[in-house]
Amino acid sequence: MTIGAGRGIPPGAAGRPAAWEDAIAFLALRPRSSEEVRRRLRRRGFSGDETAEVLARLTAAGYLNDAAFAAEWARSRQARQGLGPLRLSRELKAKGIPDGEIAAALDGLRQEREVAEVAAETAGRRMQSLRGLSPEVGRRRLAAYLERRGFPADLILRLCRTHFPRGTDPD
Repeated sequence: MTIGAGRGIPPGAAGRPAAWEDAIAFLALRPRSSEEVRRRLRRRGFSGDETAEVLARLTAAGYLNDAAFAAEWARSRQARQGLGPLRLSRELKAKGIPDGEIAAALDGLRQEREVAEVAAETAGRRMQSLRGLSPEVGRRRLAAYLERRGFPADLILRLCRTHFPRGTDPD
């Protein structure tokens, strides 16, 4: 199948890949959530019944597993980008992962590594670029960075106080 095959071709037309083939090609690029595959198939013009059938087949064949996807996504994003649980939760929610599976994935991360440890490493890496700034500016920038990364406010405040012991608390 060529890249972009099936675009703009109505369902059932000759030369259009079947929903199963489209889904498999989509999954070949990287792991996906069930919702991502569902959105892709619907956007490509496949019917709701056709989409549901393909999702059921993919799940039965082991190609789709939202719990495993959520756990691996969270582990990877935390390790590579130093993201906290709030940001990971938002990202998984956007990918259509149910709340129960998000909670399980985040609990699994907490068992592997404490959130405070990840936040401290992330703050430590950021401190290199904050050297030379006034304590107020440094604390504010560190707090904003850690907040964007999805760490809890109490942990952010504690890290700001550790790295910038003098000055006022960030707003």
